[in-house]
Amino acid sequence: MGYTEYVIGSTENKRIAIITDVHYCHIAWNGADAKARMGFLTETLKKQYDLAPFDAILGLGDYSLDFWGWYDGGSYLWEPSVSNTHNFVKEYVPQFPAKTYMLPGNHEQYVEEKWEKLTGFKREFALIYGDKVFAMCDTFGGDLDPTENSDGTYTGINTEFLKTVLQKHKDKKIYLCMHDLLTDKESEEARQLILENKNIVCAFAGHIHRSITKILPDKWRSLPVFYCGGFGFSNNTNWGIRLVDFNSECGEICADYIPYIKG
Repeated sequence: MGYTEYVIGSTENKRIAIITDVHYCHIAWNGADAKARMGFLTETLKKQYDLAPFDAILGLGDYSLDFWGWYDGGSYLWEPSVSNTHNFVKEYVPQFPAKTYMLPGNHEQYVEEKWEKLTGFKREFALIYGDKVFAMCDTFGGDLDPTENSDGTYTGINTEFLKTVLQKHKDKKIYLCMHDLLTDKESEEARQLILENKNIVCAFAGHIHRSITKILPDKWRSLPVFYCGGFGFSNNTNWGIRLVDFNSECGEICADYIPYIKG
């Protein structure tokens, strides 16, 4: 897998929205089917954009349940096959108020070629945003294109990818983005890279359907990890998105969780 960069065209607003775990699929949660939940997501993005525009939307995975290891399995292995990732990209992403850059989650176990055809993006890439870089890390890149239902395989941070980002952008602030960061399954090399490179500011993640902020242990340089909620199974967290504001006067960034509010 080669190294790929994309550039966010404008940095005018100095704000980014992050979505994750929206799960456009066959399941209703909290009395809302997939179409209703995608309406809530779109409404939330548009409402926040109207209040204060953002320059891009970052997606951290699980737009679907295309691959799933429980109950009736993931829809991509049904007969006939259904790619709700495709349906999400076709039906809802065009309604969003800013360009959306998409990472896969553990429920999008598509090989690189299929993923790029579905979304227009590589499974892993660097996203340049002025003097900042979002390192969009594919941490669930194992056992792709399965023939049996499964929940994905955690592979951790691709250290060769991260080392390339750090080498090419020594003068920039680096923000890690991934579907999840599981330190007990990470490599020693990944830990050392985070420990030694103080221009890695923080990480953003999904997967757990919560909006918590986790501070990693000292041996990980106490790196903050901002989890970004979702619009699927709620896991005691209100549906919502995270807004990252680089205009903040409260420090490096302000990364507020914005819950969906009906009406």
